Amino acid sequence: MPAASEEDWDDWVAARTPRPNPADEPPRDTYWFVGGPLDGRVRTRPAEQEAPAVVRHVHLHGGPKIVHHYDLHEVAGHGGEYRLREE
Repeated sequence: MPAASEEDWDDWVAARTPRPNPADEPPRDTYWFVGGPLDGRVRTRPAEQEAPAVVRHVHLHGGPKIVHHYDLHEVAGHGGEYRLREE
């Protein structure tokens, strides 16, 4: 029988390591970004963590610094939308 490589060992260990049960993982809330440069992005965070009321996005490039603010709008207790603040 040929000797096993490290890759074979990693595959063997991974196949025998119990995978976490999704039901055991803490629930996560989902947050969508609407408008501006973050439009369409989705982020999750543990449900027990309080989400910030405002997210500031700073775009750095060769020109001047561009700052956008997103305000949180709760959605039925399961996350929310961060909407671009019209300034």
